Amino acid sequence: MKKLSIIALLMTVFGMLLWQPQLASADELTGHSHEQGLRYLISKSALVKDAKGSYRPNDNVTRGEFASYLAKSMNLESTSDIVFKDVPDTYVHAKDIKLAASAGIITGYGDGSFKPNAAISRQHMAVMLERAIDYLNIPKGTSSITFKDNAAIFKDYRQAVAIGAQLGIIQGSNGNFMPEKNATIGQASSFILRLMQLADDPDASGNSNSGNSNGGDTNSGNSNDGDTNTGSSKYAIKEISNGALVGNQGFSTFEAAEKAVTKNTQVIVQNDKIVKMSSGYVLTSNYVALKSETINDAISVAANTEMEYLSSDATQVKVRLAGQVGYLKHADVTLIPFSMSKGRSYYSNENGEIKHTLYDYNTNKYSSSYVFGKAPSFMKPGEKYYSWDGIYFTNGSGSSKGDAYNYYQYLPARAQTQYTAQEIDAYIMNKLAEVESTGASLYKDATKKSKLIGLGQTLKDVEAKSQINAMLVLSIAQHESAYGMSPHAQDLNNLFGLYVYDTNPLNKEFDSVADNINELVDKFLQPNYITPGGSPGKNFSNGAVVGSKALGFNVKYASDPFWGAKVAGHYYRAEKALGFKDANNPYTIGLTTTTGLNVRTGAAVSFNPLFTYARSGMPVIISSSATNGWYEVLSDKLYTGKAFVSKDYVQVINTVK
Repeated sequence: MKKLSIIALLMTVFGMLLWQPQLASADELTGHSHEQGLRYLISKSALVKDAKGSYRPNDNVTRGEFASYLAKSMNLESTSDIVFKDVPDTYVHAKDIKLAASAGIITGYGDGSFKPNAAISRQHMAVMLERAIDYLNIPKGTSSITFKDNAAIFKDYRQAVAIGAQLGIIQGSNGNFMPEKNATIGQASSFILRLMQLADDPDASGNSNSGNSNGGDTNSGNSNDGDTNTGSSKYAIKEISNGALVGNQGFSTFEAAEKAVTKNTQVIVQNDKIVKMSSGYVLTSNYVALKSETINDAISVAANTEMEYLSSDATQVKVRLAGQVGYLKHADVTLIPFSMSKGRSYYSNENGEIKHTLYDYNTNKYSSSYVFGKAPSFMKPGEKYYSWDGIYFTNGSGSSKGDAYNYYQYLPARAQTQYTAQEIDAYIMNKLAEVESTGASLYKDATKKSKLIGLGQTLKDVEAKSQINAMLVLSIAQHESAYGMSPHAQDLNNLFGLYVYDTNPLNKEFDSVADNINELVDKFLQPNYITPGGSPGKNFSNGAVVGSKALGFNVKYASDPFWGAKVAGHYYRAEKALGFKDANNPYTIGLTTTTGLNVRTGAAVSFNPLFTYARSGMPVIISSSATNGWYEVLSDKLYTGKAFVSKDYVQVINTVK
C-alpha cells in the first residue's frame, strides 16, 4: 500500500510538471538596469524590435523616438496643423511627433525643422518632460535643486531639470547632471516610466527601476507623489474672502459647477487650482506657444507673463496678449483674480521718464525694472499704471489714462540715425566703462574685452548697404549680448543669440562679429522681419519696428513680451548720452488702418504695387506731406525708389520722445 501511494504521488507530481505552463524565456532585456521601463514602453507599443530583432536598449534615443514614446505613453489623440519640414507623413514617427507638438510638449527649430533623427540631449529631454508634467497636471511646485555642473545647463532649461529631479523622474550621477550627454533608449524608458507612475497610469503602477548603471540616473523606489482625487467631487466652488479661498462645494463636472456659480466673488477650482473666475489675469507658468487667432500664427511667450483673462472651460483658458487672442491649457497657466493679486508689474513716471517695474511670481517680489523713454504727459508721478499691450495705459482708478507710442519702440527700421561711426564708438566705450565700474563679474574688463568695441563703422556700413538703422542694430546687440560680454558673444562672436532658441540652442560660431551682424541683417531682419510677407514659410513680418507682442519684431523674435521695450530703452539711453540728435529731428510715423493695403511706386492706383501689408496697424515712416491724397513713405521692402500709400488708410501718431 505504501509503495503504491508513493508511486501515485510521484505520478501526480510528474503530471503537474508536464502540464505546468512554460515560463517566458529570458531575452536581451532580462536583467537590464532599465528592464521595467523598457517593458513598459513595449506594453504601450512604443518600443518595437528593429530589423535584427533587437530593442536596442543601449543605443542613443533620437528626438523622434522620444517624442513617440511620450505620445504613446500619454495616449495623446488631438492633432493640429503643426508641420515640420523634415518630418514627412511617411516618417515612421510622423503621427506621434505631430501629436506631441500639438500637445505643446515638443517644438522645432527656428527654420521649421524638428531634426527627428538627431540624438537627444539630457537637458532637452528634461524640457520635454516638464511640458509633459504640465500636460498631465502633475503637481510640481518650485524646485531649487541644483547640480555641480548647473552652469553647463542652458539657463532657460535649469528649471525643467530641477523640476524633473525634484519629482524623481531624472537624477544625476555624483552630483552632476551632464546636460549635453545623450540619453539611451533604456534611460529614456525609465524617465517615462517614472513620469507615468506620477500620472497614475495603471500600466506603470507596480513597476520600479532598481538602478541605472549607464548614465547615472537612479530611482530609489519612487511611488506616486502626485495628488489624487479620492472623492467623487472633481470640481469645487470656492469664494474669495480677504484674499483667500474659502468653502468647498463639490461637483462631479465642470458644467455643473459653472451653473452653480452665483456671485462674481466665486471661482471654480480643480485640485485647489482656479480654473474659472469672473475677472482677473492669467500668468504663464512656463514657456508656451500661443496660437493667436488674431494673426493666425503661433507666438512664443516666456514664463511669468501676465495676460488678460477672457474666459475658460474645463480644458483651456481664453486669453488676450497685447491684442492677440488665443487659447492655453490650464497646465500652462495660473489664473489670478484681481482681489487675490499680491503684486503686478506696473509702469510709473520717474523724473519724467517711463519706468517699467516687473513682478516675480515665484518669489512674490518686485524683481527688476528698466527705463525705456520719456513718460507720456498723462502719467502722473507717484501713480502706478497698467497696460496689456505697452501702448494703452491706465492707473488703478481709470482716472488717468491714454495711448503712448514710445518713439524708439515704434520707429521703423529704415530710419537712419544722425550719429557718425566715431560718435557711436565713443558712446560704446563710455557705456562699457560705466558697466565695468559696477564691479559685476560679467563686466570685468569690459573696456578691453567687449565684442562691441570699434563697431561704429561696421554698423554705419550696414545702415548704408541694407537701409537698417545703425543705432537700432547696436541697441539689439547691447540687449542680447550684455554689452558684448555674454558667453555667446565672447566665445562665438554671436551678439544676437542667433540660433539660440528657448527650446533648442544651437551654438553656431561666427568668424567675426561683422559676420554675425551681416547674418542678422541678411538672414533674419531683412527677409523675414522687415520685408512685408517675409520669405516663404517665414510669416514674421508684423511691422518693421522692435515693437511689442502687439506688433513688430517682438511678436515673433523673442518670447519675452517686453523685449521690444527693453531694446528701445538701450536706444533711448544712448540718445540721452549723445544729446538726442535723432529725437530732436524725428521722423513722422503713421499706422496703417486696413488690411491688404498696397504700397505703390507712384501716387496713384495706376502704379504697380511694390508690396502689400497683409495686416493693419503697420508702422510707416512718412517722408513727405500728403500730395493728391497720397503720402510718400520709406519702403519696408529694400528699395531705392520712392514709395506711396493712400493717405486715407494711414493714421499719423504722436510718439513720446
